[in-house]
Amino acid sequence: MIRLVTTAALTLATLAVAGDADLRKAAAGRWRSEAAEDMGNGSFCTRDFTFKGGAWQLTFTIYADKELKTPLLALDLAGPWATGKASEKVPGATEATFDFTSKKVTLRAKDVAKNFGMDGCGLEVGKAKDVSKTGCSFVAPVAQYGREFDLLKVDGAAMWLGARPADGNMGAEDKRPTALGAKLVRAK
Repeated sequence: MIRLVTTAALTLATLAVAGDADLRKAAAGRWRSEAAEDMGNGSFCTRDFTFKGGAWQLTFTIYADKELKTPLLALDLAGPWATGKASEKVPGATEATFDFTSKKVTLRAKDVAKNFGMDGCGLEVGKAKDVSKTGCSFVAPVAQYGREFDLLKVDGAAMWLGARPADGNMGAEDKRPTALGAKLVRAK
């Protein structure tokens, strides 16, 4: 009986590792927003992700217009990521965690820092500033907000992460999304 339980446990562990490797392989590469994403406050954004092995990087850019002609602010975020079990709430999705090791902010236009509550952060237009340790406005320092609990689904040339809640907080297991967000497409 002990041998049967041990064999079953090892088989499940092997399948989990194989599933993780398959998802990492499917996610590898660069993924971009399919179109402008409405932030619900009159501004729009794009996401540009790169996955390489156990690392991820995101450039999240906020625009004043749906045509994406007037960039306002960019966030460059990066760190390691890991997969978990299959989502019990979202068919085809896998639970994932995204850790932050780097958070940078770049103003893309003059006079927008105040609009984002960033006027006291010492930002300059066109120059990335690392705020990993200090934070800046709604961008919390890594020590305070260092992990997000998310979902990930890859289907061929399409990828989805979890739909962000209105407050943007996915910093605890109970904050993990229960639906998928806007589609990302594989960049060429």
